[in-house]
Amino acid sequence: MSFIYISHRLDEIARIADRVAVLRDGKLVALHETADLPIKTLVEEMVGRPLDRMFPALKQVDGETLIEVENLTSAEGAFSDISFSVKAGEVFGIAGIVGAGRTELVRGIAGVDPLASGSVKVAGTAIRLSSPRDALDKGIVLVPEDRKAQGLVLDHSIAENLALGNYPTVAPSGWVSPKAVERFAADAIRRFGVKGAPGQRAGQLSGGNQQKVVIAKCISRGPRVVILDEPTRGIDVGARAAIYDVIKELADRGMAVIVVSSDLDEVLGLSNRVMVLNRGRNRGILPHERASRVEVMELATT
Repeated sequence: MSFIYISHRLDEIARIADRVAVLRDGKLVALHETADLPIKTLVEEMVGRPLDRMFPALKQVDGETLIEVENLTSAEGAFSDISFSVKAGEVFGIAGIVGAGRTELVRGIAGVDPLASGSVKVAGTAIRLSSPRDALDKGIVLVPEDRKAQGLVLDHSIAENLALGNYPTVAPSGWVSPKAVERFAADAIRRFGVKGAPGQRAGQLSGGNQQKVVIAKCISRGPRVVILDEPTRGIDVGARAAIYDVIKELADRGMAVIVVSSDLDEVLGLSNRVMVLNRGRNRGILPHERASRVEVMELATT
């Protein structure tokens, strides 16, 4: 009996397979007569570029400060006295081990979770955060960590998902036209490289394409500050590279980008600066040239 085994768990491929075919963007890019290959080789073939170029090159940032967080404290005790700022065009990483308060912090900034004290300013203006609507109206969007439960309606089409939260653009008169929704979705699909059609159900997409739909839905609002919580969780290595390119594009367009990730290499590779949280406290903000796995883990665990 013959087997065709499909997986993006590359260590499994090496243990199970006799031969390996590598696909990228629907095309056969490599065919190996043995599975006894360095994982690095397969990753580079899947991504289409060397591993040392997995993360986009960082540029010097000297734009205006778009978001300032001052002495922010959670009403539920998840974090306290957190302060930082992010400039236009900057990618700001937040690192820390499980329970450090990373997700709770960005949910607070996005108006999802209640705050006890502190302030958030966008372009120098303090904003009131009693609900997500307050953050959205001031240009802060959050791409949540659980795209299936919090970012998408899986039984609805890509077009319907993209229209959610964007009705002022899609239907400014208050009347929703299916053709207008489809045109809006087609443009977003093209811009963000989603592999799917407007009428396709979101639940049928791969994890990477689902994440692109969530990002496209948020970015279509024209935000100034974009927060991405675990942007590549559950996504294969090829789709990760595409998401990294999207993050770089957002920064290049002048947005302030905040990335929360439990993948330390991801935070270090994407960020101009990295803030390390430990038990809900800011233990330090490291510039890219000083941030290393050892330095971050020391701050995160001591």
